[in-house]
Amino acid sequence: MKRVLLVAVLIFVVATIFAQVPKKGGILYDYFTTDRMTFDAQEDTTLQTYALARLLFSTLVRYKGETLELEPELLAKMPEISEDGRVYTFELKKNIKFHDGKTELTSDDVKFTIERMLSPKDRGASKWLFDVILGAEEFIKGESTSLEGFKKIDDYKFQIILKEAYAPFLYHLAVPGASIYSEKLVKAAGDNWKLNPVGTGPFKLKRHIPNTEIVLERNPYYFEKDLPYLDGIVFRIVPDSTTALMEFEAGTLDVVTIPVLEYDRLKKSGKYNIIEKEALNTYYFLMNMSDPKWSNPILRKAMALAINKQELAEAVFGPRATVATSFVTPGIPGSYPLGEGPAYEYNPEEAKKLVAQLGNIGKVTAWQWGGDTLSQPNIIIQAMAKEVGIDLEIIPIERAAFRQARREGKIPAGYGNWWADIPDPDNYIGVFFGEGNQMSSGYNNKEVQEMIKKARVEVDPEKRAQMYREIEYKLIREDVAIIPLFHLKYLLATQKNVHGIIAHPTGITVYLYAYKE
Repeated sequence: MKRVLLVAVLIFVVATIFAQVPKKGGILYDYFTTDRMTFDAQEDTTLQTYALARLLFSTLVRYKGETLELEPELLAKMPEISEDGRVYTFELKKNIKFHDGKTELTSDDVKFTIERMLSPKDRGASKWLFDVILGAEEFIKGESTSLEGFKKIDDYKFQIILKEAYAPFLYHLAVPGASIYSEKLVKAAGDNWKLNPVGTGPFKLKRHIPNTEIVLERNPYYFEKDLPYLDGIVFRIVPDSTTALMEFEAGTLDVVTIPVLEYDRLKKSGKYNIIEKEALNTYYFLMNMSDPKWSNPILRKAMALAINKQELAEAVFGPRATVATSFVTPGIPGSYPLGEGPAYEYNPEEAKKLVAQLGNIGKVTAWQWGGDTLSQPNIIIQAMAKEVGIDLEIIPIERAAFRQARREGKIPAGYGNWWADIPDPDNYIGVFFGEGNQMSSGYNNKEVQEMIKKARVEVDPEKRAQMYREIEYKLIREDVAIIPLFHLKYLLATQKNVHGIIAHPTGITVYLYAYKE
């Protein structure tokens, strides 16, 4: 009897092990809503281009699975960091080949990639990734031809020296915009390179039919053993979410972003795998403190009390949204726990009292990013403002003009969203409210901005986290510089035979471990 039981247990264990082994081969069918017409993650920072960059290229470090923990990718090990937090010593893995199977990755390619981003020709859209490096400012201005803070030791070892200590620097190196390019292959291809990319990633470009499909195939020279599992991925261009869902349910797509109104139906059907994942983002209403009317703290507080966040979130995004009580997304070091942030709660009666104090201030203005008519969130926000006596006019502005005005600090106020590039509070607070901010916050509290500068360079994790929580309290509770509204989570559905897709909190879908049964 014991022998029979033992055999049964062994059979179960072996069967379980084999059931968990990913199957190799097959093509995954996914989609994008638009075709960006470039594969250069230094030029285009959309989530689509970044998702492709994670497939075509590699970064020095990457996130470990679904976590926010970093691990080596192109590196042989995590870098050594000097005691003062300024000098990082790196060592590359050896024998990593680019997609041509001939060109080997070296330290020169890392230097080339960084300098290409910082080029005074303004090619790089994300100079912030590397502008903390010693000599970056001079290089950007064209005052030097070689980056002072990059020191090559040999073909596989190099150092990066920062201007000052900056704790989240390694997170910068995991952003797809920091993907490492081949100096030789980029220069040889010239302007054609952005449509014919050659990287070290798990897949390589097989075919691109503009506005129709992007076809990737397995990279036979990929440096990680047995990966990827898929033979290829086809991204079809499907602009309409309804069409994408129809094709998914017909079985011609393997993955779909779940429309809000279809979530319950798809989940209850039991036909599909449902992926729900918290993501690093915050949707907000920002008020420009340099605007003649929004500079009044009483108006800003009244607006914060006027918005019913729960009602807004449910109306616009349903189960995808969670009410925000802080600007920095919960889960990031230095953030407030979910539901415990310093944001004001909905209180229309108190808002009406504050509006009465304001007297007759007339219309106040906000802008909308693009569109011919007001979006649903803006219609709801406008109505909520009206209920407490705020006459809020929201004007749709053409997108290019909106971006330019934002850089110049001229947007009076507006509903928007921020998807974090890295899991660090500086990527929220420093970007929006630090000195020289370009998000039209108009924030000018010098005391708080000095606190932001000190927190940015603090190397003690616990002390740094506490500093950012204190800063956020002042921003949201005392100055009412921004109104956090809600956070969105991923809602993806896959066919039952699709496994291993990671919806990462940074907003990028990871396909490296994906496979089909």
